Order: sequence, then C-alpha cells, then structure tokens
Amino acid sequence: MSFTRARTLISRSLKPLPYYAPQVYRTFTTTRPRLSPSSPSSSPSPSPPKQQSVSPLAPIGVAAALDPTVTPTPKIFDEFSLRDRVCIVSGAGRGLGLEMALALCEAGARVVYCFDLPKEPSGEWETVREYVRRMGGGGGGKGGGGRLEYVCADVRDQEGMWRKAKDVGDREGRMDVCVAAAGVLGGHVDCLVYPKEQFEAVMDVNANGVLYTAQAAGQQMDHAWVPYNTSKSAVIQMARSMACELGTRNIRVNSLSPGHIYTQMTAAYLDTQPRLLEKWSSLNPMGRIGRSDELRGVVVWLASDASSFCTGSDILVSGGHHAW
Repeated sequence: MSFTRARTLISRSLKPLPYYAPQVYRTFTTTRPRLSPSSPSSSPSPSPPKQQSVSPLAPIGVAAALDPTVTPTPKIFDEFSLRDRVCIVSGAGRGLGLEMALALCEAGARVVYCFDLPKEPSGEWETVREYVRRMGGGGGGKGGGGRLEYVCADVRDQEGMWRKAKDVGDREGRMDVCVAAAGVLGGHVDCLVYPKEQFEAVMDVNANGVLYTAQAAGQQMDHAWVPYNTSKSAVIQMARSMACELGTRNIRVNSLSPGHIYTQMTAAYLDTQPRLLEKWSSLNPMGRIGRSDELRGVVVWLASDASSFCTGSDILVSGGHHAW
C-alpha cells in the first residue's frame, strides 16, 4: 500500500514587464540552396518573434551577460525570493504543512496563513511561529520580517474556506501562493471491503478539500473563478485542469507528490509495525524514507518566479519511487 500523497500548489507570477532585454536569435538550416548568377536575391530574413513574456528581473542570465550596460550581479537567489508574498497553507498546524509554511517564511513571504482543523494551534506550531518571529530580517514582509498566522478552518467546508480566504485577501490586499497540504490516510483496510463511509471521508478531505482550498485562494488571485491513492490521483488531474483554465490569467497550478515521508501521521503506522520502515525504505532506489525538510526546496521553487514557466506539472519527491 502506497502513501504517496499529491498536493496542489497554486501561485501567481508577477506580471510581465515591458521588454528591454537584448536577445540573440539563431536560424539553423540543414541545406544551403545554390543560387545561380541570374537568380533573384534571397528574401529578407523574417523578423524575430514577438516577445511574449519577460522576467521581472530582466535582463537576466545570458541576456544580461551579453548586455555591456549591465553591471554583473547574481540574480538566481532573487528568482527564488518570495518577498512580500501572501500565502495560505492548509494542514499547516503540524507535519509537512508546517514545514512548508516555515520554508515560505524563510524565502521572504510577508505572511503565511496556516489553515488547520483544531480550534487552537499546537505547541509545535507556536514554537515555530516564535522561531519565525526571532528570525526577523530573514523574512521579506513589511516591518522587517515574515510571520505565521493560524486560522481554524475545515477544508471540507467550501463556503467556509471561501470566506476565510477572502478575509485574508481583504486584510493583506493580495494573495500569491496557496499550498493545499491537508490530507488524511484512513484505516488500513482491504480495498475489496473498504467501507463506503470511510472512503467518502478520505475523498472529502484529500480531493474535495484540495479543490475548495484552491478555489478559495484562486478567487483572491483572480476574481473571475470558474466553476490515499485514489483521492490523490484526482488531485493531480484537478491541478492539470485548473492549470489549463487559469494559465492565461497568470495563475500557475502544479501538484506535488511526496513519497514515503516520516511525519506524525505516518508514525502511527511506522512506530507500531517494526518491519514497515524496512519495507517502505526498500520501495525506492535510495533505500530510505524521506524527511519533511526535503520538501522545502521544491515548495519554494514552485511558489517563486523561478518556476514561472511551470504549470500543470506533478513534481515527484519520492526518492525515485516511481523510477522502477
């Protein structure tokens, strides 16, 4: 039984800036026609294609290197910066969701709203919030540092999620990143006799909850919104469909599929079944299960402009679980 869990991450890229970066165009041909003296001169070369998109950090990369007026400055870390971005992460009261929320803060987010079911945040969450506060200038928010905020929310409540995301949008004046990380495992039951009620409970969180969370955040990014393994496959296709509908609005939608990761949720299985860790570890070429901190880099990449041409993709962080 695999516990690979897909999550949806939607983000809004900065609007393209007017083009001014120098470009180099190359034309490749496989044959050169031989012209006779009487042949008319060849037609002029076609104009280079119209520039469709430009990085907000332009000129950047090789284009910057070829521009003699540009002062050499490294920009790769600026591409990953989430300075002043406003984020929502569901299921962020603990585990992977909290790890992702902290990573977004470290990358410069102004604020990360942690949506989770308990009425009050856990002691672990409070400790992480204090850590973010003490990090101070590590964040990019107004006032010198990013911050974590806790919101009691049920991802199964569509209208409630819409309302609470709107409160965030109204308070902050923007919405930039959403990570739909809330999920449940359900009991270990033979699929041939899996209870209907239990299956619906898993789907309600892992599929419906992802849609409602993405809708809630997406409405604040663009106000003209369009109407365990089984549920996560639905999430992946949902993310692809949303990416197709929202691409022209500069909203990117991707899914993230972690492999076996040791968290408080999976510990309920691993700590009570001694041989299970060995079994799960043998299911990927790296021979071990993952750590929650190993999701940090890819989450920040997807949320940042460094992934500005990535949408409709499922990113695997599974130790090669899908490679064999």
